Amino acid sequence: MVGSNQESPGRWTPEKTSLFGLVSFQPRLAIVLFFLTVTVVVVGVRISRDSGIRRVDTLVRGAQRAFAVPQKGNARPLDPADVEARIREWTGAKIILPRDEEFFAYTGVSREKIGRQMAAVVRLSFSGDPYLLLVLRKEMIGRRGSQGQGSLFSQSGFLSGEVDGKAYVFWEREGVSYLVVTNAELERAFDLVRRYFT
Repeated sequence: MVGSNQESPGRWTPEKTSLFGLVSFQPRLAIVLFFLTVTVVVVGVRISRDSGIRRVDTLVRGAQRAFAVPQKGNARPLDPADVEARIREWTGAKIILPRDEEFFAYTGVSREKIGRQMAAVVRLSFSGDPYLLLVLRKEMIGRRGSQGQGSLFSQSGFLSGEVDGKAYVFWEREGVSYLVVTNAELERAFDLVRRYFT
């Protein structure tokens, strides 16, 4: 007698087939695949964030080295418009620098290699404290061939801290990355960036 492979109508089977028989649905496999996908996304975001932090750390170290180089004595203050023009020429960033002569003096602007990227480096003083402003296009930070559309970080805002006794503040805006380094207090550096550069 030939056995029948039909199942009783009231019995539930773990495998269901779609209307056209093209896709099978297995609940256990779907759950495993869902959690695997979520895990891969979380790990990918974490790796991307850590990679961004490492790249910013490289920029901070390079900016600190540039900050430590003594500047020529008797450097005459530069016109902020000339500094902005140089930054625009070298990086494409359309930055507007503060014009308050009572507090700000721009003492130098140069194009320097920081890590593996070329950046515009602006030396300035604010209320007598020396600062260094680094300006780069975001695609200059990313991998070769990257269009720089994404942020280095999943969240917006600032990355700030102190390394070797010098404070830094990093932020991104309109396709450009900025970094301020100073030997002034971190709170003072952050307040400068918040009030005058963002």
